[in-house]
Amino acid sequence: MTTTVGIDIGGTKVLAVRIVDGEVVARERSSTPRTPDGTEQAIVDAVGSVRTEEVVAVGLGIAGLVRWPDGSFAWGPHVAGTDVPLRSDLEGRLGLPVVVDNDANVAALAEHRLGAARGYRNVLLITLGTGIGGGIILDDHIFRGESFAGEWGHMLYDPHGILCDCGKRGCWETVASGPALVRLAKEVISLNPDSSFAARFVDSPIVGEAITAAADAGDEIARGLVAQVGAHLGRGICSLIAIMDPDAIVIGGGLGSVGESIVAPARRVAADCLHGGAHRMLPPILVAQLGPDAGAVGAALLAADRHHGLVT
Repeated sequence: MTTTVGIDIGGTKVLAVRIVDGEVVARERSSTPRTPDGTEQAIVDAVGSVRTEEVVAVGLGIAGLVRWPDGSFAWGPHVAGTDVPLRSDLEGRLGLPVVVDNDANVAALAEHRLGAARGYRNVLLITLGTGIGGGIILDDHIFRGESFAGEWGHMLYDPHGILCDCGKRGCWETVASGPALVRLAKEVISLNPDSSFAARFVDSPIVGEAITAAADAGDEIARGLVAQVGAHLGRGICSLIAIMDPDAIVIGGGLGSVGESIVAPARRVAADCLHGGAHRMLPPILVAQLGPDAGAVGAALLAADRHHGLVT
């Protein structure tokens, strides 16, 4: 049996899992720190929370630009740190082999081996959360380009749009992510403070999960907001299909885990705007199956690959 630890660190959470031959046997979650020093310490603490003597390697998926295969964290808009040699630092501190990759890459690996993308050779994973991430599986392997492929959350979507956390204006993730949904909800509440939708948030924070829950409960305003974000998602998906022509597309991440509420409108819009739609089929647009565990599980799978010499 092969026992590894996988860590997923994003804009709001650090998730650690221990897996044995692909099965999660332990799980711990904490909050993402806001300082570069805190990021590395949080990873070490997360590993410690699930580590046992049987663990042979550690995998880390982090939201941002990761240089492959050396595992240095170049930069990310939602995680603190710049040019941090995470792999070498962590191997020194943990005394174990470590592999570091982008969080969406490892999530794509998990969905391809264990989740919604099983059986497909060429897959795009779109992760919706604090931003939009992307993972690419080509011929059953992660495609990284020179290192940074799949950062399509920062495709230019609207040159006159709002400022993105990355410092540019009008990125795709500014209109099709968790914060985009929250921003729309706050705008509606400010214009309609006496609405039943606004009443839902008198004593609770305005967060994406609550908005989608209201949509699922039949609130018409919430349903409209989720559909609006889903429509932006669908238009961006059309661009990805035109470039990559995948066998399947999987929607995951924290917001993606709400399922058909956001995926269904995305699917409808993608079908309407598909290039050459009269002469081709829209590839399946699927809801991820592994939920919020996907990144951590994929990181642990990549660590197992490292242990078996399948990656360097």
